Amino acid sequence: MEDSQNSLLSDMDLKVDDPAKRDLSDAAKWSKIISIIMFVFAGIILLMGIAGSSQLSGSVFRSLGKEYGDIFRYGGTWLFVIVFIVVVVIAVLYYFLFSFSAKMKTALLTEDRAQFNEALKMLKVFFIATTVLAILSLLMNIMNLFK
Repeated sequence: MEDSQNSLLSDMDLKVDDPAKRDLSDAAKWSKIISIIMFVFAGIILLMGIAGSSQLSGSVFRSLGKEYGDIFRYGGTWLFVIVFIVVVVIAVLYYFLFSFSAKMKTALLTEDRAQFNEALKMLKVFFIATTVLAILSLLMNIMNLFK
């Protein structure tokens, strides 16, 4: 099935015209801005996690009570690990968007079909990953409704 689609697309000999190039260039610029902003926010979250993990774990412990005391036995270590995992997920996710931006800019300047295809592949991975995370988040929220 996929081979027939690939041959059909190559038979069509698709070309990118000037309005499409401008739109793709704009998309690359905006995706670069968004990914850089998210990298900065991930860094800020990590710094706040490092600086405030022990303070925050103490306040979380007081608000949750003694039934979750074993989780916070090691001070802010568990909280820092959770913050670190969140930061890594954000950084990896937005790396794909940043990579799309860089590869698309190069592909449009050099008119390199391989770079163009690679850029679209990075964008596809970004959208798949964000969709999976959104679905997981939605399912967790639905589960919390019926608790």
